[in-house]
Amino acid sequence: MKPKTLVLLMVVLVVLAGAGALLMYSHETGSTSGEMGAFLFEQLPANDITSIVIETSTSAVTLKKGADGWIVAERYGYPADFSRISDLVRTLKKIKIGRSFGASDEVLKRLSLKSPASADTPESERGTSVRMSDGEGQTVLQMTLGSTRTRDRQKGPPDGQYVMLQGTPQVYLIDTILSAYEGGPARWLEKRPVHVDGNEISRITCLGPGGTDIRYVLERPAKGKNFELMSPSTGRKLKRSSVNRLSNALSSLKISDVEPVSGVPKPLGPEASPRLDYALFDGRVYHVFPGTACSATIPCRIRFEVGFEKPESEIKDVGGAGPGKDRGSAETPSDATPTDKAAEEDKRLKSWIFTLPEWQHQAFFIDLGELLENEPEKKDVKRGPGKLSSVFSLTPNKTV
Repeated sequence: MKPKTLVLLMVVLVVLAGAGALLMYSHETGSTSGEMGAFLFEQLPANDITSIVIETSTSAVTLKKGADGWIVAERYGYPADFSRISDLVRTLKKIKIGRSFGASDEVLKRLSLKSPASADTPESERGTSVRMSDGEGQTVLQMTLGSTRTRDRQKGPPDGQYVMLQGTPQVYLIDTILSAYEGGPARWLEKRPVHVDGNEISRITCLGPGGTDIRYVLERPAKGKNFELMSPSTGRKLKRSSVNRLSNALSSLKISDVEPVSGVPKPLGPEASPRLDYALFDGRVYHVFPGTACSATIPCRIRFEVGFEKPESEIKDVGGAGPGKDRGSAETPSDATPTDKAAEEDKRLKSWIFTLPEWQHQAFFIDLGELLENEPEKKDVKRGPGKLSSVFSLTPNKTV
């Protein structure tokens, strides 16, 4: 064989060996150029999903879609945060594959992709199970979320996460972090049960337990005006920062958990808890029962009832019977609408006890002193060595 031919054959052999090695590496990692950059859940039937179960080694949450919207099953059917659910589904449809590789037992342990229900497996090796089903109970998606991946742990946060789909021997590295959707039932609750604009509040009344003792009444003459202390009479000025905090306590309310009112603690009962009445210009009145003081060891709980009182402006209009008005006419549709809305809100809220962060609970002031500026201190002029007394004797000096 000629030397030239031999060299040519050796070059071909090296090329084939390289191609074979590359093919073997590709087979071992399970990665193909067609998979990289592809959408993992592009065909997810989002509109068919009626149930989502998310399970970790320490918690589980079941989200169900009913006639009135999504609820959290582990919280007695309390409404779920729909925006969070829709955000999860939209995020899933946008996930792209970085690469994929075989799911050996060693890989599953190292990447925390073992089943969260496996009690015999160390917690550090268990992942998060996500299962989505349709109205007929058929699974449309089931996967396990594993650990996150960071290219350079000293320079930035995680930039990917490992997941495994049910029924496939592959592990995928995706370009999205899904850990934010983990967590127990409290993480998925609708956190704002009350939607009240602080500017719509016309009067705030604080009453003692049983609703008999009026502790104070704050009222504003019109929208956009400051609250004034109507009762009791005092010479001290209102502390505007505290009054604003009290008037905005409903609009900024964000709960941390919920429980049914059937297990209401005695401090939250009408006969034991102080009451704050927030009267709105449209006639709705929110009755707030903040209970007694809470602490780091005693949860801060609160509950609500909603009523309706015809606004004074409407009462005056009916009494005056101005042009075009009939004193004996029935309520107009505009009168009925706030009444129905109050009844609907009362039905929705009165069945629950809400848990709040301590700093939010403290905004519902039940002591008038917390809403008033401090009294100016009285300064006494005292006699000291070499100083004149504030009291002078008018008795003439006597000669000895």
